Amino acid sequence: MAKQSEQTDHRPIRSILRRLILAPAAWSLIWPMLLLIGSYLAYSRWYAEHFAQAYGSVDPQSITISPPHEYVRTDLVAEVYDETRLTELSPADRSVTAKLASAFASHPWVKHVHRVRKLPSGKFELDLDYRQPVAAFHVTGGEKWKQMIAEHLKSLGYPVSDVNGYLPLDGEGMLLPTAGLTYDDAMELIHIEVWELYPTGNEGTPFGDRRVESAALLAKLLSAVRDQIRIAKITVSGDSRLNLVPQLEIITGDNTHLFWGSPPGMEQPRERDARAKLMDLLSGNYVPGGDLSIAAGTPSSLR
Repeated sequence: MAKQSEQTDHRPIRSILRRLILAPAAWSLIWPMLLLIGSYLAYSRWYAEHFAQAYGSVDPQSITISPPHEYVRTDLVAEVYDETRLTELSPADRSVTAKLASAFASHPWVKHVHRVRKLPSGKFELDLDYRQPVAAFHVTGGEKWKQMIAEHLKSLGYPVSDVNGYLPLDGEGMLLPTAGLTYDDAMELIHIEVWELYPTGNEGTPFGDRRVESAALLAKLLSAVRDQIRIAKITVSGDSRLNLVPQLEIITGDNTHLFWGSPPGMEQPRERDARAKLMDLLSGNYVPGGDLSIAAGTPSSLR
């Protein structure tokens, strides 16, 4: 009976442990090794792609932005991606949306980033407000002055092609990118001219002169009614050293000169506001060479 009891062991766990103890040490490593191999195969087959999306760098192909207007003719996502080192940004970063917003807000065409949405599979959607060109600053000056500006730009490593060209501006007087813009585009915009003046800022920064920035503010107002009247040019009238508020003159498409006065919202005492001036302009209630800042003159046609 005792012999039969030894042969029939009803405690399998103890029996297995006894066998492992008696087996060579190498056999005890088989199960951990099989577990590691199985984990690796599972990772490489199912989790590797998910891990790359979650912890790799942000893919520019996964970024969707609001459709830009017709003047933006470059790959805005690619430019931001290259210039702001987004290759180092991971979708798993807790502040990834804030960093994307900051990166796109730095682009000269972007006025404001309203929202950044993080979507599944490492994708992002950005709601952007773009700067709209309303005017083009026409660089004018003597040949000696232009040569001096060209040499200065060359010393800074900047292109000198714009010395005789047109620089697009938005309604706040911010310099906009020239890449992709053509001569025909410049001809469609209101021109701003100040003799022998060149911007002190770069693309995405203010022009750097209050006369030009004031003229851009007026261009924004006039561009809103471009389907009713064509304004060809805005110039500065009088001595800027004596006028704290720049005094502006407009030239219509048929070369009619009119004194506008102060920029919109900066009117001087007893000066008519921008709305009254604009109403007279649209209705033709003016005389060539007249002053829109005071009482209206004799009606005349703009065309």
